[in-house]
Amino acid sequence: MCEQQYFLQYVLGWQSPSNKKADKGTICHKVLEILAGIKLSQQNSKTIYNDDILGEIDTNEYVLSDITEKIYKYYSAQFKHHKWESVDFKDCTKWINKAITEYNGNFDPRSRDIVQPEQHFDIEIKKPWAKYEYKLTNGEILSGYLAIKGTIDLITRVNHNTFEIIDWKTGKRLDWATGEEKTLSKLYKDPQLKMYHYEIDHCF
Repeated sequence: MCEQQYFLQYVLGWQSPSNKKADKGTICHKVLEILAGIKLSQQNSKTIYNDDILGEIDTNEYVLSDITEKIYKYYSAQFKHHKWESVDFKDCTKWINKAITEYNGNFDPRSRDIVQPEQHFDIEIKKPWAKYEYKLTNGEILSGYLAIKGTIDLITRVNHNTFEIIDWKTGKRLDWATGEEKTLSKLYKDPQLKMYHYEIDHCF
């Protein structure tokens, strides 16, 4: 939406300070990722899940409230440009609880057949329109194909023929570009979901 902001962030790598709502979403996302990692470990008959922040977690004796509190403390210490208040922790706890209890707990990672949490992808588009080639200032020729890169929050298995993609959201159901609410019909054309489908189709 803003060409200058795009240039500063994605070309020069200058990151602007994040807002508190987004960072609270990151906290919730991380807790749900850990729950998915615990469930995947259980599926693989492992008694320990090793998280990059919390370290080793006993998959049989963990306490969700303890995990939530530790993750909240970790990220609130990282995001020092915010003034963190008790209501923020309550919000995170409430949002996590909503994610795992809504629709009879159908989206609780612990009740799913986990394929992979945090699935990264980097896929070249081997199509004529996606091919690029240009000359650098030193005369070197740089060529290749455009690529789609990203991370899927969670992939679960419904049956032998069906995967389900879960994308955790804590904000409003709005299109950030237009400000309009994302309806079911609009989700069928959603670029993010289309990229996820493309990744699943090529990697699984």
